[in-house]
Amino acid sequence: MNTRLIYCFVFCLSMPFGLAASASGFSVEDAYMRAMPPGRTATAAYLSVTNNHDKACSIIGGSTAVAAKLEIHQQLMSGGMMRMRPAAAVEVAAGETLRLQPGGFHLMLLGVETALVLGESHQMSLQTEDCGTINITAEVRSLFEKSVPAEKAHDHSMHEHSMDKHSMDKHSGHDMPKTKKDGIDQ
Repeated sequence: MNTRLIYCFVFCLSMPFGLAASASGFSVEDAYMRAMPPGRTATAAYLSVTNNHDKACSIIGGSTAVAAKLEIHQQLMSGGMMRMRPAAAVEVAAGETLRLQPGGFHLMLLGVETALVLGESHQMSLQTEDCGTINITAEVRSLFEKSVPAEKAHDHSMHEHSMDKHSMDKHSGHDMPKTKKDGIDQ
């Protein structure tokens, strides 16, 4: 087997969850996929990808072993309603960072037949039109957990966090999803 591939594989496994090793010219941060409610076979994945190439690169799709399909989707306002549509590609300008996040461009994993266990990580690959493959390790996070950029995060260790209905009501001011429409893509 090619020694370079072995080193790349070992490097990918040694990276912390939520980060990714990728083709040279890209860096990825905060990669995660949402756990799914029972009976669902689709979920969303989010990440930030920085294009360190000297040219723009278009992400045109991807794959993962945990889903039959991995597609790029975009949420946008149409006719007064928020709608989700597949996107053929999303461009990352040279030197720029693209956030795939709730409410905008994101990844959809369709045909997920495996239980996604909180805290586990799964591999995904994003294909670009002419800049190679971006290999990602994404952690499974709670459907109700919102990603917070490191500079905005604060310590929750002093807050009460029991998960009974009463405490969920006390956290209503923390922007936790309350309706089904906030489910998979939020």
